[in-house]
Amino acid sequence: MLLILLGILVTCIILLWIYSSPFHWKRKGVPHLFPLPIFGNNLPSFRMSLTDFYDYLYNQFPDEKYFGFHYFMKPTLFIKDPEIMKDIFIKDFEHFTRNGFYSNEDDPLGENLLFIYGQAWKEMHEKLSPLFTPAKLRCIYDYVENSMVKVHKCIKDKIAVNEPVKIERLTIGIATDVIVQAIFGIETDSFEENSRFLDIGNKMFSTSTNIKMILTMLSPELNDFLKLYIYENSVCQFLKHILEDVIKYRESNKINKQDFLNLMMTMIKEKKENNGKKYHPDNSKMLGYDFNTALAQALILYAGGAESAAMTMAFFLYEAALNQEIQDKCRDEIMAVVNETGTDIRPEDVNELSYLDMALKETMRKYPPFLVIARRCTKTYTFRDSDLTIEPGTLLMTSTKSTQWDPKNFPDPEAFIPERFADKSTVDSGAYIVWGIGPRTCIGKNFAKLEMVLAISRLLRNYKFTISSKMEVPVKQSPYTVVITPDPGIFLDVEPIN
Repeated sequence: MLLILLGILVTCIILLWIYSSPFHWKRKGVPHLFPLPIFGNNLPSFRMSLTDFYDYLYNQFPDEKYFGFHYFMKPTLFIKDPEIMKDIFIKDFEHFTRNGFYSNEDDPLGENLLFIYGQAWKEMHEKLSPLFTPAKLRCIYDYVENSMVKVHKCIKDKIAVNEPVKIERLTIGIATDVIVQAIFGIETDSFEENSRFLDIGNKMFSTSTNIKMILTMLSPELNDFLKLYIYENSVCQFLKHILEDVIKYRESNKINKQDFLNLMMTMIKEKKENNGKKYHPDNSKMLGYDFNTALAQALILYAGGAESAAMTMAFFLYEAALNQEIQDKCRDEIMAVVNETGTDIRPEDVNELSYLDMALKETMRKYPPFLVIARRCTKTYTFRDSDLTIEPGTLLMTSTKSTQWDPKNFPDPEAFIPERFADKSTVDSGAYIVWGIGPRTCIGKNFAKLEMVLAISRLLRNYKFTISSKMEVPVKQSPYTVVITPDPGIFLDVEPIN
């Protein structure tokens, strides 16, 4: 009996291996890693961090522009060359309109800008884009001002007991406060110990969520079959109740602001009629433009806007504490503007802070918030200057951190050198990809940049940051998070500046 079961198991493994097309890249003449059954080329990922795993893959073929591997059982093309990235993500975008991630069709919150594609993505992108114009972003000034009152109290409390500040705890409070004010028009408890908003933010990037995100890349069909919802029900219900409450409050009090919430309310009222059709001609799903569609956009803006901005600000302050001359130079630049205007940095002052901008860009080069960019081929594509042709459904991937730490793209990559970005013409847009690349670049990047500059300028104006004795240098990174996160944390001594 045992032998029969063993035989069945071996047969299943062999069938799965055959199903995964182990000779896929060999037949196409592409340099490749030969896959194991079931695990493909992912076995090393079980003994190293995700960051190290993508570095490991990136370095397998040092002289190749791209190579093939199996992401578990999914044949995947790993892109390394910045010029090819620009071809795929910009020039030939019509062949790669679909993100690498996927949400099953029964998930009502899957109708968000990250997961939808084709005509559906284009329509939603056009609806949301007006929210991110310079005029609409001026409201961030008030959001940051509101948050800084809580920040000053937190820092004052730590100084009073002679304790270092856990910086990412501070910055996640700022980022959560700002994004929730922007989306829902309410303030949060994000600086409290048992913050419900922070708990929801943690669940958005939980291990189970990360695993489900990986499954969406491997097999959309399996995702549909298992009816996997990316985010936990508690996350969805929490945000649903908030959205319902704030909409009800605005309607009953006849409040009309030209913000995200107003756009969502308008979308719900003007519910789109699809005349019984479920798909666009390009097979992208027609959106209902109902409450769930609005909630889906709120959820993804929350997820994308809090954690990434928070970690970038935390790593910026870490590098500023390590490099006091850079911190001083940023502060001098800030104070020159403050002394001239007589007020804290405003949105219209941001362009005057060129060195701070360079330091922020260098922070995101060295610590990119998201590890990978993935796209799925939607139309048969032949690479330029090559006979390689890939078919719809093929997964393409590039490692953000590995690309930005490649000495060919950025010499001496481990050093923190803001001056790399002094001349924009010397930075290859295919090698600096922190916001994504091409039409699917992060829609909220200008929101995040303004938020970070306003918050950091206030912190540097009021405080000096130095490395705490509790801090281990260099900082380590959490091994299994999708967003690069310090582990166990960034602890800095903070000294008030008169």
